[in-house]
Amino acid sequence: MKYPAIGLLAALLPFQVHGQTTTGEGAVSVPAEQVQEGLIARTFNLAELGFQNGLSFRQLSGNATIYIPLPNPDALSSGSLQLELEHAATTEVDRYLQVSVAGRPVTSQALPDGAGRLSVPVPLSPEDVSGGFIAVGLSYSGAFSDRVCVDERASGDFLEITAASSVTLQLDPSEIDTSAAFAGLRPADTRLAIGGNDSLAALAAATRAAALFDAEAGRLTFGGDGVSTSGAWSEGVIELDVSTSGVASEMAVDNEAGLPVLNLRGSDPQVGLWQLVSEWSPLSNEGATVVDVAGGPARFDDRLPLSALEGDLTPRPVVSTEDFFVPFQSSDLPAGKGVSGVNLHVAAALDPEGRGATASVFLNDTLLGNRPLDSGRPEQLTFSVPSGLLGRDNLLRVSIQRQPSGGECRFKPQGYPAQILPGSALLLSDAAPQGQDFFTLRQEFADGVQVVLDPALSLDFAQTLPWLAGVAGSVIPDRASILPRASVEALEGDEPFFVISDQNPGDAEPLITFDQGRIEVRDRQDNLIYSGEDLSRLGVVQIVTRGDTRGLWLRPGNGPAPELTPERPMMLDRGDLALIGQEGVILATATDRSPLVDVVYPDRTSLAQMLAKYRPWIVGAIWVLVTLLVLIVFQRVYRARRGKDET
Repeated sequence: MKYPAIGLLAALLPFQVHGQTTTGEGAVSVPAEQVQEGLIARTFNLAELGFQNGLSFRQLSGNATIYIPLPNPDALSSGSLQLELEHAATTEVDRYLQVSVAGRPVTSQALPDGAGRLSVPVPLSPEDVSGGFIAVGLSYSGAFSDRVCVDERASGDFLEITAASSVTLQLDPSEIDTSAAFAGLRPADTRLAIGGNDSLAALAAATRAAALFDAEAGRLTFGGDGVSTSGAWSEGVIELDVSTSGVASEMAVDNEAGLPVLNLRGSDPQVGLWQLVSEWSPLSNEGATVVDVAGGPARFDDRLPLSALEGDLTPRPVVSTEDFFVPFQSSDLPAGKGVSGVNLHVAAALDPEGRGATASVFLNDTLLGNRPLDSGRPEQLTFSVPSGLLGRDNLLRVSIQRQPSGGECRFKPQGYPAQILPGSALLLSDAAPQGQDFFTLRQEFADGVQVVLDPALSLDFAQTLPWLAGVAGSVIPDRASILPRASVEALEGDEPFFVISDQNPGDAEPLITFDQGRIEVRDRQDNLIYSGEDLSRLGVVQIVTRGDTRGLWLRPGNGPAPELTPERPMMLDRGDLALIGQEGVILATATDRSPLVDVVYPDRTSLAQMLAKYRPWIVGAIWVLVTLLVLIVFQRVYRARRGKDET
């Protein structure tokens, strides 16, 4: 398992893991005959619970717990967990996997010698639900039956529980009758049907939905009924009605064709969408709508506590190596701030022989440094972060290592606890002059973004939405306030902006503009990449400025809109110019440093174009002129000296 802590924290949210599950050919489906009459099946795999790479055990030992969220136990009729196992061992050794549910053992599976694959079904029932979860414990063990002092590594064993292992819950749709129950049990894929007579509110709702429901990973679709297997709840359908009533947002759950459908209506339904996936979703059942949250993540001018980020910092025993993972995005940092260091408060117990451990700290797989933990008391460690290391998605990893102590082959190696303590934080500093990168713009969008849809494009709103959704989901954070504007001229103050239009909304001329005639995109060797109709079919995303305010300009293409999946998401990270098409991001580059492409306007002749076109001839002519000047100078010097010698 690559990120064990992320799996637990992801489970604490109602089935929401950004861009990590599988769809399409890899989606988990349930045959219709397995669904009991009057019930619906909610099926998902371990990747949706945060275990993107499944679970992995080695050296004849390992333990893990899978938390299956179930906020409304009354909705569960029955369920099952189908574990897909891959295993191997190089020597004869007794191995088994024990599975417990809600703390009670339910099955023990012996693993045969050699390599192979197995499927292990685990039944689930409503009685297994506790605290809004079903806890499934996994314990892998093994031993050499006729030998005592054998290094456990000699077995060459492993057990992989693949991410394709699936959970199927048989749900009673009549019990999914509140917005909170819908939010807690809904599938990861969402379908949004927008109706109403307020285009600005509809624009805000669509943009908010793109940010909330992982549109950058293809998790959000727009329009009417989708294709679904009978009895399988594969999409969470939200019917949104934008009205001019005095109510900002109100929700109700209906049953259509045996499946729950959330009806969301009001004059500002984007607020209801945000509440639906926030920790405040239970309040929606009381007719209340949360419009602001008092006291968001703890932030200070120079520190961002790790406790405010999605990381599991609970203590754990360390036998040889244990990793603490703290993921964070650029939008988690205050605008204008960067990470200059990491300050950790770490405690690691000593073993009976007085030996401690070592802490190694990595940021985005780059080693920041390591320190010994040999005092047995809490220690403070500080590491510097080099510039240029951060991106849109970041991962801080703290690896605690110690030499295993096994007691001369008589006992299994003993683990001793270690923990990252409260007070650990990212050290912040004023960011260097901002580079033109998409991930820094996402950071600026965190406190709010003005959104403009060109009136000419709003006439075909349904065709524009698929272009808007992937870009908005990639660049706009979940918590950002969406401020719709009627036109570019209506943009206010110094709030950053996101404009969808055919013409440049900025003051300066970007690398690609569409009012200068025919366009050719060439590589650095002057080879033609796109031109004419080929370029018109693609969408173009660029960072532009109005005064001192930065923003994003999306010019949709006239070809097929992006068709995104979790395996092929639209991630706008580094660079300030991107070409997007049906397969997502085709090309992304930074125009302010080593650009990958040149843009040429054949119908426009300028000094810059002339210089670029005839650069080799111009450089050659300059060298000839310089050579002639040098020869003339040396000739005159030579003649002057010769005249003096003759006199």
